[in-house]
Amino acid sequence: MRLFQPLSALLLLLALPALAIESTETDARKVMEAVDAQETGDKQTARIEITITDKAGRERKRTLVTRAMDFDGGTRQLLLFEAPADVRNAGLLSVNYDDGDKTDDQWLYLPSLAKTSRISGSDRSGSFMGTDLTYADMGGRDLDDYEYVMVEQSASVDGEDCWVIESRPRDEEEQKETGYLKSHTWISKEKLIPLQTKAWVIEGKKLKYTKFGDVRSVNDIWVPHKVVVRTVKDGSAVSSSTLVFSEVAFDQEDVKESDFTERRLEQGL
Repeated sequence: MRLFQPLSALLLLLALPALAIESTETDARKVMEAVDAQETGDKQTARIEITITDKAGRERKRTLVTRAMDFDGGTRQLLLFEAPADVRNAGLLSVNYDDGDKTDDQWLYLPSLAKTSRISGSDRSGSFMGTDLTYADMGGRDLDDYEYVMVEQSASVDGEDCWVIESRPRDEEEQKETGYLKSHTWISKEKLIPLQTKAWVIEGKKLKYTKFGDVRSVNDIWVPHKVVVRTVKDGSAVSSSTLVFSEVAFDQEDVKESDFTERRLEQGL
């Protein structure tokens, strides 16, 4: 299984620990392998409400639905926007491969252009539909593409003991695709999921902070139901995106392979 970025881990939903690891572990690589070894719930559906806030405090809201399904070799995910009207039926189809040698695929459909575009590697560091998320945030990351360092052995996030681990891309190509120089991730020792991250954005020398909150167990799977992503430059907030998840469900029989095609993407809701 591939190691998903924290945002992707949220969207694809991390499960309970599948690999035992001691809370005293000091090897950053072993911790990340334990996170990487998590199982994901199959045939997932959810609704997401996104509030985007700019520097002046003005808000824009978006609502979308998502579904995901495992296949032999990876995971497919479909995101479709419900509202507002100007983005209704826009969507993103992602195919994330377990094989680190295979490049993940992403397609964006914009009804205003009546056109589906493939997202190239050089475009994946760009903003996803005006949010603080990037296309790279929505895709997978290969464990072997990064070097890991234990920054802190024990740090508290909302009362939970965490490891703080630095992840740094091994090559320039990975840096360009993700748009990040490096990142720090606070991993819950109890749940083996990320609780917050700090990422160093290459373009504009900005920082991006992500906080995963309202973590609940759904069918024995830990699911963060609220995520706040803040982009900061020179100590001041540039923008933020708040994602609130609802109607999270697993093992949904209406999730089928036919949901994850370009044709289905273009059909919309």
